[in-house]
Amino acid sequence: MPESLNLDNIRHAHSHLMFFNWISPPIMIFMVSRIMDHSAGQSSNDQNRMPSFQWCFYTMLFLGFLSFPYFLLYGYQSVPIGSAELPVAAIISGFVMITWYWFGYLYYKEHTKDKTTLSITLFDASLVALIISSLGAWSVSVFQFTTADSALISSALTHFFLAVFTEGWAILAVLGLLWSRIDDQKPLPIATGWLWIPILFGSMLIFPFGLTQTLLTPVMLVTAKTGTILIAISMLLNLYFLHREGVFKGFLWKSVALFIVFKIVFQLAAVLPLDLWPGEHGLRVLYLHLIMLGLVSTVLFSSYRKESSQYPEILFITSVCIVLVSLLMISGYWPPQMQPANLYRWVMLAAILPALPVIWIWIRSFTSNEE
Repeated sequence: MPESLNLDNIRHAHSHLMFFNWISPPIMIFMVSRIMDHSAGQSSNDQNRMPSFQWCFYTMLFLGFLSFPYFLLYGYQSVPIGSAELPVAAIISGFVMITWYWFGYLYYKEHTKDKTTLSITLFDASLVALIISSLGAWSVSVFQFTTADSALISSALTHFFLAVFTEGWAILAVLGLLWSRIDDQKPLPIATGWLWIPILFGSMLIFPFGLTQTLLTPVMLVTAKTGTILIAISMLLNLYFLHREGVFKGFLWKSVALFIVFKIVFQLAAVLPLDLWPGEHGLRVLYLHLIMLGLVSTVLFSSYRKESSQYPEILFITSVCIVLVSLLMISGYWPPQMQPANLYRWVMLAAILPALPVIWIWIRSFTSNEE
């Protein structure tokens, strides 16, 4: 690769753009549409209420794209600006998190407690998780300015942010999207808190699974396993009741159910006494892509898709599965004799595939608008 690039910075640029621009704004837009549907007539009309949200989203997206070149070229390193050196990527990331608080304030203003639904409750819980996750990111920045020198604390704070963002914010929001597909929900035989409280609290406990095993204490290991079990129980309950409500009909939604099953199996495997550590780089990359590309992106892809053709769905799911298999091949748990030649080149090419059906949908949406 060129000397100005390295794999760590590429990974930072990739993951932050995904967090900042692909995962968060689309979910927030759905959250806004849901609370406005349920608060119609409560205040001024939607035309007067949307501009404040729009400016929040425009700012969020602009800062997210702005952070990409700095993460790509410098990562978290300081950049010389005049006579000073500043960690520009980290500073921009801080501004992005401020836009999350901005959105939270606007969302709270529009929220009406008297017309809440299960999907809105899940959205509320996901937003709480997003705010909590940001505290971990702020703590990493603050810790860098202290005199303490602890690899454990720095790594733990980073993985706390990642765990609560993925397992709390992203997963709870996606469950909110899935429950929002039910127009006439039957009463559940259990308290609805079982569908989100274990996930919210479990997401705050599982961060030790992202650390190196040698850094862990027995208490941290028990904490991580407890959080994982809580999340798995709640995900199983959501899976069962969503299936009972008929949400998983059609090829794409059956694929979503399968991704949820794989997620649960992966987490339970981490709890069992197997020679499997989720913090291993290969496994961690595979699991994060299972969540963000497999589960979250598939739900977002279908939620925004307007055409009736199933070909984009089939192409998208197929491409996602190819990416996940390619990541399994480089996870360290794939038989070496079954690896193809030039494996990393194939992994790189596979990574491009999910963009193709998204571009297809994008072009189709523009052409249909012009018509």
